[in-house]
Amino acid sequence: MQATTFVEDWLCYNTTLGEGAYGEVKLLIHRRTEEKIACKIINHHKYKDASTNINREVTIHKMLDHENVIKYFGRRQEPLKEYIFLEYASGGELFQLIEPDVGMPSYQAQMYMKQLLCGVKYLHSKGITHRDIKPENLLIGEDGVLKISDFGMATLFRYKGKERLLDKKCGTKPYLAPEVLQKPYRAQPADLWSCGIVFVAMLAGELPWSDTSDTNEEFAKWKKDMYISETPWSKLGNTALCLARQILNINPSKRLTLEKNRKTSMDEIQVY
Repeated sequence: MQATTFVEDWLCYNTTLGEGAYGEVKLLIHRRTEEKIACKIINHHKYKDASTNINREVTIHKMLDHENVIKYFGRRQEPLKEYIFLEYASGGELFQLIEPDVGMPSYQAQMYMKQLLCGVKYLHSKGITHRDIKPENLLIGEDGVLKISDFGMATLFRYKGKERLLDKKCGTKPYLAPEVLQKPYRAQPADLWSCGIVFVAMLAGELPWSDTSDTNEEFAKWKKDMYISETPWSKLGNTALCLARQILNINPSKRLTLEKNRKTSMDEIQVY
């Protein structure tokens, strides 16, 4: 890998770790200590509307400190560029661990699901909703621990104990809860729905539908309980299918919540 001096004793490597809406993520390594961090580089000249969104993302990320959330270390601002310094996850994206049409071993999917729910429970306890949970935004640390990343679409849904409904339609289509397309919607059930889609993808290696619109044939079968012999559902065991049914309930008020999850019999998914 080629590297250039970034600042003082830090080298910036040309390998791109990931790409976001407003730039790319590069790897920085300290010359002496060999410490590694990720650096999100935002080009304000190229993306005129980046400033407001980046400021919101940084404000939210600074509030967070949890083992299942990528850590924020700081920022450096220049007239035309900005650098956001984040924890480096050497294991890459969860997406890369999902074998197409196969998925991953169930014990591994259960482990990652438990960690994902722990991270989401923490975010919600802070009044924060992620709004774009998907395998590409879930990173694996050096110790194999899942970490939620990319808070570009995150927002506060609760402030001083008062919850507000959301009306911005954002996220990635296959992972969007159906109520997000109709709006307004509650933040917590919408995030949990996305977690459910990630769970199915991990176990089956495929997504159940391309979107949750009324015209989608696969989603229509799910709503009508006509899915049992269809993939990806036919690939899931009874326990996993039971969990999927509870999380992917069309009615957000009847959807499994993290509070209710302690009462389920699925100890392998238990987050408390």
